[in-house]
Amino acid sequence: MKKNISNLNAIRKEIKKTQLILILLITVFLSAGGMIISIRANEQEFSENLLNTSELITRLYGFTRDYSRSELRDYMDEIVETLSGVDIVSIVDSNGTRIYHTHHELINTKYDGTIPDFSKHPSGYYTEDDIGPSGPQRRTYSAVYALENGSASGKLVYKGFIMTIRLKSSMAQVTYKIVALFLTVTLLSVLVELAVSGVIYKRIKREFISFTEDFEGTKILVDSMRANNHDFTNKLHVILGLIQIGEYDKAVSYIQNISMIQRETISKVMNAIENPSFAALIVGKIARASECDVKFILQDGLCFRSEDIDIPSEALVTITGNLIDNAIDEMNKVSGAGGYEAVKELTLGVYTKPDSLLITVKDTGGGIPKEIGEKIFELGFSTKGEGRGIGLFHTKQLVQSMGGKISFETEEGRGTCFMVQIDK
Repeated sequence: MKKNISNLNAIRKEIKKTQLILILLITVFLSAGGMIISIRANEQEFSENLLNTSELITRLYGFTRDYSRSELRDYMDEIVETLSGVDIVSIVDSNGTRIYHTHHELINTKYDGTIPDFSKHPSGYYTEDDIGPSGPQRRTYSAVYALENGSASGKLVYKGFIMTIRLKSSMAQVTYKIVALFLTVTLLSVLVELAVSGVIYKRIKREFISFTEDFEGTKILVDSMRANNHDFTNKLHVILGLIQIGEYDKAVSYIQNISMIQRETISKVMNAIENPSFAALIVGKIARASECDVKFILQDGLCFRSEDIDIPSEALVTITGNLIDNAIDEMNKVSGAGGYEAVKELTLGVYTKPDSLLITVKDTGGGIPKEIGEKIFELGFSTKGEGRGIGLFHTKQLVQSMGGKISFETEEGRGTCFMVQIDK
């Protein structure tokens, strides 16, 4: 059974680990996907914004035909200041001279960059990436046309082009902000998910512990019934033997004697312990102790009244059953050690008063060495081999979950007494 519980613990830990990995992976993938989509959408927005801005500037430039260079500069400066998402505006005439540039020192200088080819773009607008005096950039070229002087037919003449520019460094800053925002949101999401996962995990853990406690309690009752059955079978063998050798009077006397002892024991337990499951456990453990050649002593004043304190039957069975089993196992381990047969006695005390419960289990085993006394309640710690160390850990957790405490007193070579105190 200990091995089964150990396996369940391993499964629980694996579920927790898988849950955390899935949370992290899903969050990262969703955030990365959202970030990529957002960056691409932002790139598209840059291009559309440049195109719309270039079209607007081209229309406004159409009203400045009669402006002097200084008037054009002042007018365009005011326009550019009101635009968002644009770093540079440059107007180049048909002779390749910059008649306006956001950087005024370039006005009236020769444009030696890429000459736009509008033959492939009938709309007169197109966007591309290039490198200019200010570094890598995204440009939208817009063709400028005007009516030919003296033309009655309304023929349009090419007058140059306008470049609306967004620097790649400015675009990168926006991208960095998007990445930083998504990283922040991802981190916060992970923290929130871990917090929620922690709450859910604690609930699952409580249910798991409750399950294992119920499982252990059921196992203890089954073991108790098995011990009773084995003890009863042994007595039947004695009776059968006496009958076979013709000792009928002794057989009758033996039956009467064990019946009286059994009735007295059951009567004492049932009168003192009002909880039927708890009483059945104690009767079963008395039989198991007899099977293990351990003298089971019920402490004077044994008393459990359900009206004094409300404790679940499963908790009583698990706590007391684990402590009794540990005591019997310890005495069986000591028995015969060093070439002598140790006295094996187990003393159980159960006492209640309003809102208070005290359980004591005392054995005459080898005691608990000082160097391991602080470790006996740790999960997995055991001196009985691998896969053990579950009972006392769960017993302590169960006691603490009900607001109680568990302690022990021990003397090497003399025995140990465990005490459970629960106060409501």
